[in-house]
Amino acid sequence: MRFEYYSLALIFTLVIELSVAYILGFRNKKSIVTIISANLITHPLLCYFLWINSFIFIIPVNYFSIVVLEILVILLESALLFFALKQQYLDMLKVSFVINTTSFLVGLLLF
Repeated sequence: MRFEYYSLALIFTLVIELSVAYILGFRNKKSIVTIISANLITHPLLCYFLWINSFIFIIPVNYFSIVVLEILVILLESALLFFALKQQYLDMLKVSFVINTTSFLVGLLLF
C-alpha cells in the first residue's frame, strides 16, 4: 500500500471512530487521546501484517480472515481503552466493537 493511501485510510478511520465515540459520549480529552493512541497502534499493525502477508502468504486474505483480524483489533483496542480509561472491560469491549465495526463497514462502502 502506498503511503498516501495508507495515510488516507488512517485519517478516515480516525474521523469515523472519533465521531462514533463522540456520539457514544466519549468527549473528554483523555478519551479522545486514548482512542487516537489505540488506533495509532492497531491500524499500522494490521496494515503492516496485511502488507507482509502479501509477500509471504501467512493467511489467505478473504472476508473471513479480515473479520478475524478485525476481531483481534477490537480485542486489543478494548484492552487499551480499559487500561487507559479505567472503565468496565465489557463496556470498553462494546465501545470498541461499535466504533471498529462502523469504521470497517464505512471502509467497505468507500473502498
